[in-house]
Amino acid sequence: MTDDQPTPAEALASITAARSAVTDRLKVHWGYDVAYGLCCGGIVAAQGLPQPLGMGVLVLSIGGLGLMVQQWRKQTGMWVGGYSPPRARWVAIGLTVVLLGLVFANMYLSRVTDLWWSPWAVGAVGGIVAVLASHLWMRAYLRGLEPRA
Repeated sequence: MTDDQPTPAEALASITAARSAVTDRLKVHWGYDVAYGLCCGGIVAAQGLPQPLGMGVLVLSIGGLGLMVQQWRKQTGMWVGGYSPPRARWVAIGLTVVLLGLVFANMYLSRVTDLWWSPWAVGAVGGIVAVLASHLWMRAYLRGLEPRA
């Protein structure tokens, strides 16, 4: 090889070191997952709450997600969309399907059956599911960064 180009072994070592550095930056604590779950649960709950309370909860929840994205970028220096990493994509798709199902169930329960407590109960379920999915998504994403044998 020439002096300005690394050997294949050096290039592979450089890639492995870069992946390791990214993995270390992306490790988050459960507080992030809980905040994400609160925002997602708020979005689900808002669909069945009376107005203007529902709109207020929705705005706060979406604003919270926006602040989380901003904080994440500031902390890590990057952003990874939920659907782009191949290993984590199915977690994001599954969460989307479950949350949409909960939104429709919430609208039915609160508007058709007139259960006043359903937005809070269904929102709590959505929040718990989002906490678990957030943690699972990050594990799947970080696993995708591991070197393949």
